[in-house]
Amino acid sequence: MAEYNDSTQQREDELTDHNYDGIQEYDNPIPGWWHVIFIGSVVFSIAYVAIMHFSPMVPSRYDKLASAQSKAEAKMFGKLMEIPMGEEKVRRVMGNEAWLESGKALFAKNCVLCHSADGEGLIGPNLTDEFYKNLTDLNGVIDVITNGAANNAMPAQKTIMGSNDIALVAGYVASLRGQNLPGPRGVEGVEIAPFPAAIGQDDEVEADG
Repeated sequence: MAEYNDSTQQREDELTDHNYDGIQEYDNPIPGWWHVIFIGSVVFSIAYVAIMHFSPMVPSRYDKLASAQSKAEAKMFGKLMEIPMGEEKVRRVMGNEAWLESGKALFAKNCVLCHSADGEGLIGPNLTDEFYKNLTDLNGVIDVITNGAANNAMPAQKTIMGSNDIALVAGYVASLRGQNLPGPRGVEGVEIAPFPAAIGQDDEVEADG
């Protein structure tokens, strides 16, 4: 009986002085480690916001995006990015099977509606014969793809594709020449001089002359 009284007295000593409608609570303070974690979380959150959003040491999300895009382009295009846009770049594409495959994929995505899957023409002219309406050389291929032609019957692609994509497509289109596939539009334009030969991966660029 004494043990029961001692236990009851101990429990009464642990009760707080608060009384809410006859309900009392034990005096169980929050452990010290909880306070440490809470205060630490507050301090960390303030430091995180200050450093991640306002510190010049941490790049912004726009800088991170630009960096990621640059790395993706470098991985995708490799040495093609180092070559200035022009005839040499297109000839390099013509001589590189991997780049030609990339150009073919871009052609399939953006050009088949008008030129058909194999380039024999549909709404647009045949790209596999020796006759052309809007160009006379490889630079003309780049210009037509980039800026369009025939009062926008051939839409400009510069708002859809970057310069490396355009070079890939131009190289692929140039590689179609000479296949002479029959197309529904027949012969259009005039015959032009042959394009310069493709430049292989180990070839030196011929001097202009």
